[in-house]
Amino acid sequence: MSDTLDGRNVPPHNIEAEKSVLGSVLFLNEALDDIDLKPEELYLESHETIFGAIRSMWASGTRGIDVVNLANKLVGLGKFEEIGGAAYLAEIMEAVPHAAHVKYYASIVREKAQQRGIINACREAMQKAYSGESGDVVAELESSLLALREASCGGDIITMNTAVDALEQIEANPASIHPTGLSDIDRQIRGGLRGGQLIIVAGRPGSGKSVAGGQIAKTFSERGEPALIVSLEMDRAEMAERFDKSVDRRTLRGLPLYLVDSAFEAGRIAGLIRLAKRKHQIQLAVVDYLQLAESSDRKASRERQVAEISRTLKRLAAELKIPIIAACQLNRSNEKEQRLPRLSDLRESGAIEQDADIVILLHQGEDGEAKAIVAKQRNGSTGVVPLTFRGDVFRFENHTPYSGNL
Repeated sequence: MSDTLDGRNVPPHNIEAEKSVLGSVLFLNEALDDIDLKPEELYLESHETIFGAIRSMWASGTRGIDVVNLANKLVGLGKFEEIGGAAYLAEIMEAVPHAAHVKYYASIVREKAQQRGIINACREAMQKAYSGESGDVVAELESSLLALREASCGGDIITMNTAVDALEQIEANPASIHPTGLSDIDRQIRGGLRGGQLIIVAGRPGSGKSVAGGQIAKTFSERGEPALIVSLEMDRAEMAERFDKSVDRRTLRGLPLYLVDSAFEAGRIAGLIRLAKRKHQIQLAVVDYLQLAESSDRKASRERQVAEISRTLKRLAAELKIPIIAACQLNRSNEKEQRLPRLSDLRESGAIEQDADIVILLHQGEDGEAKAIVAKQRNGSTGVVPLTFRGDVFRFENHTPYSGNL
């Protein structure tokens, strides 16, 4: 709406649509299952209160919700007079053109809520920019707008036929599966990496987790699939030096391999990955390593911060439809107990395991012997893949006897 009030812009809203939603669900309680509105998406505070009460009653098992028992609920909450009492509830009931159109009314309410959300996100960004707090404004704005977009995606029920169509589309497009360059690992993970996956590559210091992430990124770039590496522990020269060991410098200069060495906050990292996707069409992002990233909520426990960072990366992979590899540190228990690493060794947050589609735990033995332990695979089997680690050229290879010579 473009109306003004006292010289100010009025936030977008549609009171009649909100009344129609409320009246519809009172006439036909089952309509609550057909819409996915949240109380806070209604503009008027009284409407938010009424809808929240109706949803609470429905969730608690109350059936046959009508004006009478709704009024009793509101009285119990101490909100009955605030919402306008019996007269306003009667007005709501009279406002419903047809209860069967509830999904249409709800779509109008949601659209207005989305518009208000965009305005609020932009207003907050402007205030921070004007006050000089511009460091993370762009990243925070992108994050807010992404949350709004996610909220606008309905949770509609789809048929199995539609799901099978989606599967066949993937199967008919070999390019949707990206080999890592290590055929033994590819066989274990169903041919390679897929868009939308969060892949955790974890290990103790010196196990090669940074090497593995960088090597896979280089493999992507060598076959013409641009890749991005976000390093939180090495600068650009150190990263180039590692690749320089195994690729001649002229070839290295021409690879579509992009680097970030100056971002630490999770929102900023996400923003740069989005930028690389838009600008360079990257097909893979590597974050090295997850526990060095900083959360936007510095007051939260470290476990909650790591959980937020992990969830951010998982959502980002799904949004951009690319695989994201996150290197991750393991705790020292396996080292002390002299055993192979396991999922419980992931440091600081069980959310990492929960969010990951694939978890690969790296273990270094003697004389270049190494193991890649596929400890979790959402749609596949777990297993141990023997590898050879070439420390002289910072590279993993399929398991073969290594003489020590190039």
